Amino acid sequence: MPTISSTGIGSGLDVSGLVEKLVAAEGEPVRIRLDRKEAELQAGLSAMGTFKGVVSEFQTSLEGLRNPDAFESISVTSSEEDKVEATASRGAQEGTYELDIIQLAQAHKLASQIFESDRLPVGSGTLSIQLGKVEADTNQFVMNPDVPAKTITISEDKGSLRGIAETINKSEASIRASVVNDGNGFRLILSSTMAGDDNQIRITVNDNDRNDSDLNGLSAFTYDKTSNTFDEINTAEQARQRNSSNMEELVATQDAKLRIDGLQVTSSSNEIDKVIDGLTINLKPEAEGNTVRLNVALSTDGITRSINDFVAKYNEMIFTVGALTGYDPETKTAGPLSGDASIRGVVSQIRRTLGNNFGQVNPVLDSLSSVGVDTERDGTLTVDSSKLQRAIETNFQQVAQLFSIAGSSSDPAVKYLQASDETNTNTYELFVSKMASQGAYGSRHLEGFPLILNSDAGSFRIKIDGHESQAITLPAKDYSNGNILARDLQNLINSDASLQNNDASVEVYFKGDRLLMVSRRYGSGSSVELTQADNQLKQVLGLQVTKGVKGEDIAGSFSGDTAIGTGQILTGQRDAKGLQVEVTDGEEGDRGQVFFSYGIGARLHDLTERFLKQDGIISVRSEGYSDRINDIAKEREKLAQKLEQSEQRYLKKFTNLDATLGKMRSTGDYLQKQLASLPGAAGNQGNKN
Repeated sequence: MPTISSTGIGSGLDVSGLVEKLVAAEGEPVRIRLDRKEAELQAGLSAMGTFKGVVSEFQTSLEGLRNPDAFESISVTSSEEDKVEATASRGAQEGTYELDIIQLAQAHKLASQIFESDRLPVGSGTLSIQLGKVEADTNQFVMNPDVPAKTITISEDKGSLRGIAETINKSEASIRASVVNDGNGFRLILSSTMAGDDNQIRITVNDNDRNDSDLNGLSAFTYDKTSNTFDEINTAEQARQRNSSNMEELVATQDAKLRIDGLQVTSSSNEIDKVIDGLTINLKPEAEGNTVRLNVALSTDGITRSINDFVAKYNEMIFTVGALTGYDPETKTAGPLSGDASIRGVVSQIRRTLGNNFGQVNPVLDSLSSVGVDTERDGTLTVDSSKLQRAIETNFQQVAQLFSIAGSSSDPAVKYLQASDETNTNTYELFVSKMASQGAYGSRHLEGFPLILNSDAGSFRIKIDGHESQAITLPAKDYSNGNILARDLQNLINSDASLQNNDASVEVYFKGDRLLMVSRRYGSGSSVELTQADNQLKQVLGLQVTKGVKGEDIAGSFSGDTAIGTGQILTGQRDAKGLQVEVTDGEEGDRGQVFFSYGIGARLHDLTERFLKQDGIISVRSEGYSDRINDIAKEREKLAQKLEQSEQRYLKKFTNLDATLGKMRSTGDYLQKQLASLPGAAGNQGNKN
């Protein structure tokens, strides 16, 4: 608003003061109304922020209740923590296990010859790296089918020891490389990333100096123990020529060996996770030669804390809502959200969820009250700790199903996998009308053993699950029985790089004088087909070029509603939509019950998530308050513009009035002078005397 600097000059009238008071009198009622309204809206916006905070804290308290893994908290204690550690996951069985550690697994480690420098060129070409084992009876290297072979190109600019180590480590091969100075010179150290007898290193080279068997260039890094066994080696030079292992073995491979409750166990790793369901055992370096006891027990402390935290945060939310929406008779003031129906709606939905009944899956613990969580008259919750503890100890699975997203099966060969937000809480009757099967191929009948394969036997190609192998060649060998033949075929097939890249593999058996190749995959995508075989393989091994029998998907239903079968997995429809189970064994027919529960903790978490999301009711209401506060700011701008116009109008009027008064005063002064000069005026008479 402009400042009036010079007014009242003509008449002495306080135009500025009059205008300011008139403008203030015109704007003050509106300004008071806007201030009051803005204060109310700011209080409402702040209250919505407070409400959002307590709802968010309440949602956080539900994290430990919605996840079924939190319910199955298994603790493992070791009598010798510095020697053996163990962790347990869902499904681990309670009990005490005694471990006698005989030996630890060791990873293969090799060292090169000594070099004068780690930065001068050594050579270039390719290094082919495999992990596997040498069969004692055949002196043949059998590749670990679970570890792909790797061919690494060593360029000339990376041909030093440092460059070779760097290239190997960047290749993500199955070994680690380093360069050390042992005091006599520099050596390349290669270590397998996996321990155990099945992970021995084998290195072959394609040296750019055109000689792959000397000690120069990349040939210095060859290692192949299949060349170690000869009867006629008379000199060191003969040994070097016949033995393609130009690297020194620093640490030999070794499996871990231990007894668990008297049962002999062998493992290629010191981390043992496939012996006891749900239990992972970690053998430390000091473990060898010791006896250690592991105690596996269900821990309920975590779930008890989670339930108590949930109740405490719920009560905090209820108290806060009461303060924000209630009325204080003593101060005769209402809360800032007393008229906000959205808050009451949020709390009402949460309370309805607390009252859900779970009799469909829990015959005993069908409600919060059944586990000792009760609602008081003021709307808050209380916990009967003893009742809760009894429920956890006697019906733990039902407690989990009451609170979390939980699934289970009465059939141990049926594994619950997952469900969706469309799956209804229920007990479903599972019926399997057809078990899943694997694709398989069978050879012709073999005439008998021993079977002799010559060096010119040729190769074959096989297609597994739709993925074709490269040409696979069997070495020249005399086979004394079908089991050895099946083992060699399986190793060769599963070592094929093309099949490994597509996770395709087979199990090979010798049954009824025939070779049987079975895909490890189940379902309609499972198949085994021989696409090419040379004549000797056809004649001696009966490998005919033909398609095998395709696998079939499982078929079944949940409570009469047909499910979708994929491999060994059944996916429910209708009420069971999204429910998935894996049937790994057993017969066709009734397979018991599958339980699924979308528990109270999970429901409340998802419900509050809807309230708290960006376009949820709380954000919408907060934005409403912010928009109305912005509207007030706009009204203030309009008021300021209106008052500015009024000021200009008043200023113009009073300025004109001031000018008029000034003229009138001038006229009056003139007239007074004229009147005073007339004959007979008091002043003039005095002069005559």
